[in-house]
Amino acid sequence: MNNQTPPVTSTFFVALVKDYLRGLKTKAEVFSDIAPVQPATTLADREVTQVVIEAARAVNEDFYEQVVTEMGHAADTTPTRAGMVHQLQALLRNDISREDFIEWATWHNEPGTDSGGGFFDDIAVDYFCTQLLPKAGLELTPDQLQKALAIFRNQQHQSLKDKVALVLLTEQEQQRFLFYLGDYIQGHTSPEQLDVYLLNRFGMDHHSFPYMPALVTIMHNPAKLPALLQVAMNGALQE
Repeated sequence: MNNQTPPVTSTFFVALVKDYLRGLKTKAEVFSDIAPVQPATTLADREVTQVVIEAARAVNEDFYEQVVTEMGHAADTTPTRAGMVHQLQALLRNDISREDFIEWATWHNEPGTDSGGGFFDDIAVDYFCTQLLPKAGLELTPDQLQKALAIFRNQQHQSLKDKVALVLLTEQEQQRFLFYLGDYIQGHTSPEQLDVYLLNRFGMDHHSFPYMPALVTIMHNPAKLPALLQVAMNGALQE
């Protein structure tokens, strides 16, 4: 074995890990990038960051400490909206498996996996990763995933409306919306009682719920509620 340093540095491996965690590279893309030093033939079931760290050590023993140290202080390691678009596109093209997609999106939900340095800066991505996918990730249909992709890739996104639209991806949530908001517009419940539903399902009260002004305009006219549901299901897509 010679002592020539391969044409990569620890920064290369740190960038790979960050790009994966943020979603800008899929598991398959990361394994392809490290293939020259860590053949991917036996890596399908391996956790990505550990594989990258092992590859760094294989190139240069000192890289291991450098990568671990830098990643331990990195703040930009949570899934991003651009990363979500990239991963969903790969999933819908069958470039990655449903399991790989969920593994990427939910890694930070495991106890002890997040040092506290990284936090979501987009409540729609936060909801999708921390609530919807852990509960229903395997059940979401291709059409629902395609709708989620459209929500995330919309350039005119509004995070509150996008989160509402993501909650309403499933028929069960659509029925809840009609039931609880229907009670409210018919005068059966107060704004404070409506808050119980809004906070539980959307993490918002009636002051922050983006469709409250529209709801007020259809008070005592429940026949117009299904149309509002359709608007809410589209989020900011129609704007």
